Amino acid sequence: MKTHWINNTNVESSSDSSIKVQNPATEEVIDLIPRGTEEDVEQGVKAAKDASKGWATLAPKARKEIIKKVSRRIEENKDKIAEILTSEQGKPLPQAKAEVNGIIGMIDEYAEMAVSYRTGVQGSAEGELTFQKWQARGVTACIVPWNFPLQVAFETIVPNLAVGNTVVVKPASLTPLSLRYIADIAFDELPSGVCNVLLGSGSVVGEHLINHKDVDTIMFIGSEKTGLHIGEAAGKSLKKVILELGGKDALVIDDTVDVKEAAKQAADACFANSGQICTSTERIYVQEGIYEEFISHLKEEAANVKWGNGNNSDVTMGPIVDENQRNLIHQHVENAIAAGAEVHFGGANESIDGKGYFYTPTVITNVNEEMEIICDETFGPVAPVMTYKNFSDAIDNVNKSNYGLSAIVYTESSKNAIEAIERLEAGMIKINTKRGKSPGATSEPFKLSGIGKGYGIEVMQELTIQKSIHWKSTL
Repeated sequence: MKTHWINNTNVESSSDSSIKVQNPATEEVIDLIPRGTEEDVEQGVKAAKDASKGWATLAPKARKEIIKKVSRRIEENKDKIAEILTSEQGKPLPQAKAEVNGIIGMIDEYAEMAVSYRTGVQGSAEGELTFQKWQARGVTACIVPWNFPLQVAFETIVPNLAVGNTVVVKPASLTPLSLRYIADIAFDELPSGVCNVLLGSGSVVGEHLINHKDVDTIMFIGSEKTGLHIGEAAGKSLKKVILELGGKDALVIDDTVDVKEAAKQAADACFANSGQICTSTERIYVQEGIYEEFISHLKEEAANVKWGNGNNSDVTMGPIVDENQRNLIHQHVENAIAAGAEVHFGGANESIDGKGYFYTPTVITNVNEEMEIICDETFGPVAPVMTYKNFSDAIDNVNKSNYGLSAIVYTESSKNAIEAIERLEAGMIKINTKRGKSPGATSEPFKLSGIGKGYGIEVMQELTIQKSIHWKSTL
């Protein structure tokens, strides 16, 4: 059974109860983690608190060099890390390797920004100085999801380290092993207590973290329900929160585009990582004149997806993370069918030799905004398609959602592109390019998709506290 990582040491939990970690492709139990206790959380937060002053006052150049040592250790062990990631999360091994390479680049990027991060502007009269000074907030609790266990973890960990905060991170209990392995092989490059990993359930470990008096900031990526609970709990003591929550991201396709290429990009947006991406497309709006052609091409793309065990070289889509999530996806599809929707491809729970939590890539039409498959986050490889007449009507329908994480538009019309940019209620907008974060850019979610900026210099500003200084000479 795994241990916590506290003060650069393997620490046994005070609980003798455990949680199973399964391979979702085979249902094999691959390890156990402790259930975690309030006592464990106290120990982890104390370590971070004790380390916070020394880390915050370290020169940024020194922090940069230390942080870069972590990425080098990960680089040396990246193949092993990717294998663990595939075994616990299910994604194909090449995609797991890409995720590991991504965090190496991310760590190096924030390490550089630790030095280039500037903390002030001046605009004062002669004999006076007016400037801003940003300082580390202290201890940050990072609570991260299972769909990208490493990418999302390091999106929260590394900017905190760069600005001088210390961290207590709780990985999802479904996928804790790859981050826990990195702690063993890389986090001892950091000063003791600067980055701690606590294992266990959200109901105990996560709950005690968000309510702990010595936790200054909470970063959470996950469900709307949990995020709203965290926001309410943090509000009682005015903790800083950064929340990225649910999405019901839309793709709008007009009749100016190459329809076959648009269908190919739509398939990637819906089926990549088995649809288990915060910015997966979960609603497609197609101009009615190209609808039939688009559906034909999208069905072909769905049929070309090779699903199976992520360790097999020809597999392009792995399993759903667990049985509960697969059941939720199937429920959305079945309820839509009962309400009149039509499945053109897929729509089935599947297994390999009776094992694994697979769901086939699914294309479904005759859906509407009243169905849960359009209203609620499905988080699976499902492509619900609707038609529209006028582009402005499509934008109106996209904006009816309670969510506003991201959106994609395929168009060769500059008029439509500008309208989409101006009117779409989403933090990330992609025009003629694939889903995911924009290189080097940050964003802030709309509506129930969250609060706070999530990347780059802007998130570093969120993770520090600003003082305004006005200094007048007495001479």
